[in-house]
Amino acid sequence: MKNIDWDFLKKDMTFIILNCLVNRIPCWKIRKKFYERFGMKIGKGARIGLYTIIITPQKIELGERSIINHSCFLDGSGKVIIENDVSISCFTKIISCTHSTRSEIFEYKANPIWIKNNVWIATGAIILDNSLIEEKAIIGSGSIFKGKAESNCIYYGNPSKKIKARKLNKNYRIDFNPYFR
Repeated sequence: MKNIDWDFLKKDMTFIILNCLVNRIPCWKIRKKFYERFGMKIGKGARIGLYTIIITPQKIELGERSIINHSCFLDGSGKVIIENDVSISCFTKIISCTHSTRSEIFEYKANPIWIKNNVWIATGAIILDNSLIEEKAIIGSGSIFKGKAESNCIYYGNPSKKIKARKLNKNYRIDFNPYFR
């Protein structure tokens, strides 16, 4: 019998439990307990919608009142920090790992993603590894973003480009508290 790679097996089982069972539980409070049990840090008033796929939860931090809407994809392999009052719309992908295009052995690389306060990431956007999104920035629907987004600016496209400045002086609070979803 071959040697079993227990670390790999543990990662696989975590993936299956979270993404085939837990993410389908209709009650948020129950899902939250599971996510925290698997090492995810979740701030007060934060929410993660149904059917969201989560990889490496122990390297994901979700700030207070931040919302991950349904059917998103969060890969914490390289570390993902989402601060307070962030809105991440449905079908968004946050991917903190890649492979080296110069490697002859398909080298795996994990790099952090940091999303600061009051950011809005619109429907279907993709945020790639090594990205920093400053406060109050917006990443438009369907955009593919990698790099640094300036504070109070709107980015859109593939690849994302700065479209214009956003005039927003105050921070806002997101209060979205559905019991189910």
